[in-house]
Amino acid sequence: MLANVDALLLARWQFGFTVAFHIVFPAFSIGLASYLAVLEGVWLATGRQVFIDLFR
Repeated sequence: MLANVDALLLARWQFGFTVAFHIVFPAFSIGLASYLAVLEGVWLATGRQVFIDLFR
């Protein structure tokens, strides 16, 4: 199987990994920031300790 691996195939694998990372990581960080903002907002509105515990 590895006998057919050439530089072009390795470059395509590297590009695929890089593109996947650049799609997943920003989506995760934006989603996490939004989730934390909502948790803190709900805590400010209600004052319930459970929301700030989840935030921390």
